[in-house]
Parts: sequence; structure tokens; C-alpha cells
Amino acid sequence: MKVDSTTRFWLASFGVGSVMTAFAILGMTVGFNWQSPAREIPINASTAASSETMCAATGRIDEEMEGLFTLDCLTGDLQCAIINSQTAKFAGLFRANVLNDLGLDATKKPSYLLLTGNASFRATTGNSRPADCVAYVVDASTGRFVAYGIAWNRNISARGGQQSGVLMPLDKGTARNVQIRN
Repeated sequence: MKVDSTTRFWLASFGVGSVMTAFAILGMTVGFNWQSPAREIPINASTAASSETMCAATGRIDEEMEGLFTLDCLTGDLQCAIINSQTAKFAGLFRANVLNDLGLDATKKPSYLLLTGNASFRATTGNSRPADCVAYVVDASTGRFVAYGIAWNRNISARGGQQSGVLMPLDKGTARNVQIRN
């Protein structure tokens, strides 16, 4: 049986088209699977706001708890109120006064900034370990700053219990290298 050139052309075109279609389907399948994550990627968001007399910022304390950090610009009182996601009630209150830690004169009017950041401290022994959040207080007048942390007990938190304590200064520094006259 003799096949004419037109039939050979169409058979070859069909064969090449089929192979190209198979590669296109394979490429799209691999591409889509490669682009879609195999697991969920957690998203953490925090925010901060301020006025002349009050600064506020939020931060993740652990996997299920959110903290509201407030700084009274008139007194220098910093506190973190932590809400329990299971009970929808405040389950923790931690406090500090930033004036001494920043080395500020109580009679001068500081200009504060309050920010939070995520932290993953190395595990420590016992039930209490640092929370997953660090609060940063900056005095824009002097450039001095302090980082604060919380000793958080996840077992008490899981039971819905109350916690309180001190916001601990972790470290401090200065962002300004020259003295500015008042």
C-alpha cells in the first residue's frame, strides 16, 4: 500500500502536535504544582499608632495570643494586655516604666515611638519562656531605645489562666551619635 505525500504530511503533523500537546500538559501540571505551596504559610501582622499622649502597638505573643502594648507618653508607663483567643478575655497584663530604662529626666517631655517585632527565642527549661514578641520603645528626642520582652507561660495560657508580671528590658542602645541642644 502506497501512502501519498499529503497523507504523510497530515500523519506527521498529527504526531508532532500530539507530542507537543502532551509536553504542554505535563509542563502546566508541573508548573502549577511547583508554584502552589504544599502547606499554609502563616501571615503575621502587627500595627502601631500614636498621638501626643499615647502610643499603641500590637504583637503576637504566641500562636494563639495577641498583645496590645500601650505607652502613656505623660507618665512613661508601658503595659501589655494580652487577649486569650479561647475565652476572648484579657488573660495577661505586664507593666514597666520606660523613664529609668531610657535614662530620661521626668521633667522633660520625651517624644516616644512604640513598635513591635516577632522573635523566636531559643527554648528554655521550665514552663515559662520569652513570648514571641519584642516591644521597642524609642525616645525620638534623644535617640535612645529599649527592647522589652515578656516571660510567658504557655501552660497557664492553654488552661485560660491569668498571668501578670513585668515587661523585662532585654537590651538598650542609641540611634543618635551626636548630642542635639535643647
